[in-house]
Amino acid sequence: MQAQAIENEAIGYMNGKAIVKNENGEWFYVEVPEEFIFAGEQIADEDLAPLELLPKPVQMGILREMGDR
Repeated sequence: MQAQAIENEAIGYMNGKAIVKNENGEWFYVEVPEEFIFAGEQIADEDLAPLELLPKPVQMGILREMGDR
C-alpha cells in the first residue's frame, strides 16, 4: 500500500514565484512564469522550495499578502 501524497496547492503569485501551501500548513514557492500557474493547481513536491530559503523580508511580504488563504 502506498502512502498518500500531501496536497500542495498554488494559492497565489508574487514577484515571479508561485506561492504554495500544503495541507499541513507548510509554505513553499516555485519560480515559474505566471501564465503557467493557476490558483488551486496542485504542484509536485520535487518542484517546490521551502519559503524559508527566501530572504526574511521577502518571506514576510508573502506571508502578509497570502497568509489569510
